[in-house]
Amino acid sequence: MMSRTFQKIRIPMRYFPTVVALVAASALTASAQNNKAEKDVRGFLALYEKAVPSRDIAFLERVMGDDYVYSGPSGKMTTRAQALKYFKQQRDNPDFKSNSLKHENVKVHVSGNMALVTNDWTAQTTPSDATDVEPTTDRGRYTGVLEKRNGRWMIIAEHDSERIHDDKWMVAGVLKARRDYDALIRRLRSGRSYSELEQSGDIAALGRTLADEYTRTTRDGQIFNKAQDLESYKTDHSTITNAELSEQNVRTIDNNAAIETAKARYAGTNAGVPFDVTTRYTTTWAFYDGRWQITAGHASLVKP
Repeated sequence: MMSRTFQKIRIPMRYFPTVVALVAASALTASAQNNKAEKDVRGFLALYEKAVPSRDIAFLERVMGDDYVYSGPSGKMTTRAQALKYFKQQRDNPDFKSNSLKHENVKVHVSGNMALVTNDWTAQTTPSDATDVEPTTDRGRYTGVLEKRNGRWMIIAEHDSERIHDDKWMVAGVLKARRDYDALIRRLRSGRSYSELEQSGDIAALGRTLADEYTRTTRDGQIFNKAQDLESYKTDHSTITNAELSEQNVRTIDNNAAIETAKARYAGTNAGVPFDVTTRYTTTWAFYDGRWQITAGHASLVKP
């Protein structure tokens, strides 16, 4: 038995074709509107994806809402002001060069004045000041929220997640960074004057290898920061003639950090006096701007 409510609103059969046509027309209209809105959003995204790597600040200022927030892979939130400041810094003094950026499986869902965008991404970058390093490839997922305000689409929120790197790739990168660092230290302690070290570019290379928050704890308990470490080569008169590593081990942490331990034997002269010492060291490496950098080092003397 049909309910009274349904009896009251049931459609007479003679009107049924007209109602079906109206419903179908309404559905087609809504579909056409959604298709147009999606096309508009994709057109906006194409412009936005060009503006970000090119650091088009004027465009970014127009399309980033005042309430814009970005959440990175580490979970840290970035505001509009912070994001624009970062883009300006990268435009004027870039840390890395973007070789390629691909967006795949792009999905756009539009509901009224709001739009949700999701996609996979693959980015390939190299440090801006390096010429002999292999590009770094990162992969992840992206979610973006857009809102149409005053007739134009605006970016309101973005969230990136990054896929964990292959452990073998990370370990190989740290081992290479250690070899490069040891070769650099031997060049720095080759008996040349500080001005010669500067002219050769070795002091600048050391500055790029040490992270800004770098600290070094010596075997007698002294602590040096980055500026002090660089400054020490003005008065350092030691020369390393031989360096040997053993018992080297690297443990990776998440996507951007690694702990290296090893035993090192160094031989050479200091102010003309020969030395031959063995130390154990622990080095903390962090992956910043496309390269492994040292954030902390600690050495202890191994007694004969």
